[in-house]
Amino acid sequence: MGYDRKADDGRRESLPAPRPGASVWPRQSCPAFTPRKEHLPIEGSQCWFCRYADFHLKHPVALEVGICYWPDIQIG
Repeated sequence: MGYDRKADDGRRESLPAPRPGASVWPRQSCPAFTPRKEHLPIEGSQCWFCRYADFHLKHPVALEVGICYWPDIQIG
């Protein structure tokens, strides 16, 4: 199973609002973006770096598609 960059490129978008309980892709973003403590400013305001998104980053394998838990912070 290889990485399909074309599939990922279609997921870059700005969402008009948070999507509580819905799936979010790493490169999506919304107005509620709040960076995690480990956030690197060069990466922008993408869901992958948002405190409200759960990509199971503390598990052995991260999820490709996360879940938005706004307004509940998932990772500091």
